[in-house]
Amino acid sequence: MIKAGQIRAARALVGAKQLDLAKASGISLATMNNIERGIGDPRASTLGAIEGALNDAGITIAGDPCTETVTLNVLYRPKIYETLLASQKILKILGPNSLNAADQVVFFVRRCGEEANGVVEGVRMCLLVRSKDRNLLFDKINLSVENVARAAEIAGVMLAAFALHRNNLSYIENILDDTTTLDDVDALSRLRAEKWISMQHPKEFIDYFSNWNDLVERYVSHPGHPLNDLHELVSKFEPGDLA
Repeated sequence: MIKAGQIRAARALVGAKQLDLAKASGISLATMNNIERGIGDPRASTLGAIEGALNDAGITIAGDPCTETVTLNVLYRPKIYETLLASQKILKILGPNSLNAADQVVFFVRRCGEEANGVVEGVRMCLLVRSKDRNLLFDKINLSVENVARAAEIAGVMLAAFALHRNNLSYIENILDDTTTLDDVDALSRLRAEKWISMQHPKEFIDYFSNWNDLVERYVSHPGHPLNDLHELVSKFEPGDLA
């Protein structure tokens, strides 16, 4: 279980104040302060929430009877193939209480099946979240628009991106070969080699692997579908009209 000294060291590595980590962990500032000062006996669930928030920021906590280590991973690449868990993780990282101050969010699409007669069997939506010191690469995920539920997950991610990071969104216009076959460094280098285009509207990106207008027509009438909220949000501004 994470120790008080590790929490302080981890905060220093990610440049977070106690209040920042408290919000990201879902606890009060007073509780966070007491834990770091060694006051009281915090619940395992509370310490787990703190460690989880730090993990999302690229921190790895480890230790044994002789050592306590805190490592900042400048490239964090989670393997989350279950789509709901993947979208929830991304939403936390893009959220207002995240310890990741995203300087840029880059959407891209990778192939995930063999090509036959020029037709790709499947593609997956991925993204790279860049901050000052870290890169969070989400390409080992299974986001697609194959059905109502999966389209909802993509719409939810894009809704958070446009609502909270609208001035920092980009996309890669080419459909990339399967980046999951590359190691971490090579995968990041592959993305950096591509041209990143500023994204003003989801349609610009979605139309590279699907059809925005068709998705809107198909899903916007579903009660509670995030595409309703995304469509309503982006309809309030024209491409190029950034706040």
